[in-house]
Amino acid sequence: MLKIVKRVSEEDRISELPVHIIHHILCHTDLDLQEAARSCILSKRWYYCWTSRPNLIFGRFQGKKIMPLENYVKLVDQSLRSYVEQNLHLEQLNLTYRDPELDSHVDTWIELAVKLNVRVLGIYASFLRSYSLPDVINDAKKLTKLRLKTCKFEFDISTTHIRFDCLEDLYLDHVHISDAQWQRIIERSPFIRTLTLYACQGIKKLQVCGLVHLENLIVEWCKFDSVIVQVPNLQCFKYEEHAVYPCKIVILDGYNTLQTLELMGASITEQQFRDVSYKFPNISELNLTLCIQLKNIEIQSEKLKKFTLVQMESLEKVTIQAPNLLEFDFKGDKVPFSSMDPSSLERSQLNFISLSTNFGSVDSSWYTNLHHFVQKFNYSKGLILAIFCRKVLSILKECTQKQNCGRECPFNTEYFHRHSILKDVISCPYCPCTGVTEEGMTSIWYSWLKSTPLTVTNFMLK
Repeated sequence: MLKIVKRVSEEDRISELPVHIIHHILCHTDLDLQEAARSCILSKRWYYCWTSRPNLIFGRFQGKKIMPLENYVKLVDQSLRSYVEQNLHLEQLNLTYRDPELDSHVDTWIELAVKLNVRVLGIYASFLRSYSLPDVINDAKKLTKLRLKTCKFEFDISTTHIRFDCLEDLYLDHVHISDAQWQRIIERSPFIRTLTLYACQGIKKLQVCGLVHLENLIVEWCKFDSVIVQVPNLQCFKYEEHAVYPCKIVILDGYNTLQTLELMGASITEQQFRDVSYKFPNISELNLTLCIQLKNIEIQSEKLKKFTLVQMESLEKVTIQAPNLLEFDFKGDKVPFSSMDPSSLERSQLNFISLSTNFGSVDSSWYTNLHHFVQKFNYSKGLILAIFCRKVLSILKECTQKQNCGRECPFNTEYFHRHSILKDVISCPYCPCTGVTEEGMTSIWYSWLKSTPLTVTNFMLK
């Protein structure tokens, strides 16, 4: 009898949870659609909350199973029509599907969502074909976030009235849209803060102008001929493209606001980079990847805190004067640093890649440059030297025995004998396992690296 009373009491406590708390559990946890639906059996209150939840997220995949197409259509259709009949609030609608026969249903569902003044709308269609958005989406005046994947965002500019007065976040992934249609959307979406274009088609010359609230602009794999940006409050600009697709990039505004600049595959010249450095003195995070036209980089900045250089094949010389730099990452096959004071760094990762040569066969200047560069680090904060070789599984045995060169590996310690697989080889200013001092340890690993015949493909310091 006591157990029954206790069980009823627990059910009552669940039933008495506020509606907004139950909605949060149903909409913002890791529950999938089926698990969330099962919660409605807890009580009548939970059933009501399930049928009135503000976030509707539908996909045919349920774990490893696929919902039958007929059941999927019925579920989405009944849910949305119930909201319309009860005049319920709809905050978010996400539809994920890959079946062409659903297009007409999706048209209807978008129309119902617009009637419910949906604020967040996501349409994720198949990669194999594009879904043509219905004109009714242009009437979604309450939208704050619009995410489209594999869609055609096409309309007649002369007859279609568009006004996204509340739109703050626009994400287009594999979306087809023309230059003129894009320009019309930008003109009629004055409050956009975040704009993302990924592998979009149709646009040749991207222009982003006049958006006074835009803070984040991300352009990836779109093969544009040019990108022209003129917005006064831009904080973050990220551009990624294959280096074989040259694109002219011009940022005309954002002088005092731009803080993050990431360029991958950008056809930027040395003069253009100098202009960028001069025009945007407040950049705190800079990432340059595969910018093959850059041979010499000069940076003078008191605001720069994070700097990344990756696979700059033509890079010959890097001069960095950034007294407040905290993080520095580099990946390449050279040691191009002619001037840099790393004493302020809190974290640094340097990956030196040599795919075809062995240590000891490379020009000695490589080692000399590396040796001089490493000496500049603040050893009081620790220095980790990690060596990654092709033979990751067998290198430990090779390192803990006499090498063919007759030299003893400096990492031949009891610590490494206790580990069967070598992943990271660590060298500190003072090595507790060997008792070697900073100066001694430096000369040991430096001399050994020059003499060992091991083929090292990746060399990382941090």
